[in-house]
Amino acid sequence: MITESSTPSQEQFSKAIQTRIDQKQFSLTPEQVFRASKFAEILHRENEIQNLTRILGVNDFIDGHLIDVLELFKMETLGDAVLDIGSGCGVPGLLAASIDLEEGREWFLCDSETQKAEFLVNAAAELGLKNVLVSSSRVELVINEIEPDTIIARAVGTVEKIAGWISNCSTWNNFILFKSKGWSEEWKEAQLSRFGKKLTVSHSQEYSSGDKYRILINLKKK
Repeated sequence: MITESSTPSQEQFSKAIQTRIDQKQFSLTPEQVFRASKFAEILHRENEIQNLTRILGVNDFIDGHLIDVLELFKMETLGDAVLDIGSGCGVPGLLAASIDLEEGREWFLCDSETQKAEFLVNAAAELGLKNVLVSSSRVELVINEIEPDTIIARAVGTVEKIAGWISNCSTWNNFILFKSKGWSEEWKEAQLSRFGKKLTVSHSQEYSSGDKYRILINLKKK
């Protein structure tokens, strides 16, 4: 029996992912299931060393992490060079890179906390990923070197806050945010700022993750 302090095995994650994803009508290849379950096992193992996430356990991993990434892949504007700001536990960026079927797409993971960045580097190596680069610098210091065409962020901050970090980079025109039921009020406030006047919502994608309402927002420059 799994206790709160124990780490589920990769096999347990794999079986649950296959069953739950089929129920939610997503399609994953056996290799994607293997990689997602391996990432889950790595994340849970590391979480016993440093506090990376409170979303733990087999089912919570699927509802709280994997579904977000699968919904992200529905976005047709994802692009070829994706920068994940505040990558932290590796979701969405590292998990997405693990199961990405698009050859040639590059994933840049940025987290200013050194220990978290080290986890991302080690996890990417353990997963055998060649399409991932990790930076432990603040995003505003490295974004022009990365030159992403798409920027993604989950649980990092408001539109206004993040826009302040990325505004000096000219290459991106896709800004994808994971938000919840407070999004409408956040967007109203953002539109009153100098950044809100420079961005427009091009697409939104509502879904449920477990019992929680979620929405993906795709912002573009005006």
